[in-house]
Amino acid sequence: MNASKLYLRDLLGIGLVTSAILVVLGMIFCLLAALNFFTHEEVLANTYLHEALPLFIFILPSIAIARFINRPRWIHDVEEYQLESAKKFSQSH
Repeated sequence: MNASKLYLRDLLGIGLVTSAILVVLGMIFCLLAALNFFTHEEVLANTYLHEALPLFIFILPSIAIARFINRPRWIHDVEEYQLESAKKFSQSH
């Protein structure tokens, strides 16, 4: 494990968080669409629904990135690299 893989994992984690936020935003839009539908505001409900549906595409990258980041070997390598870095830092000071 080197620093570039550690930073790659961090960047993938940021992508995972971003994708998850977009999916949650889509769920909020669906909830707003349902509430507007039940109050007989069909135009607003339709607008919210059209805004929500493309956001659910981000479920697939979220699942793929989460499975890729959480591989046991990669987690072990990251923890080992961080431990070695902490030892080197403490010995230098």
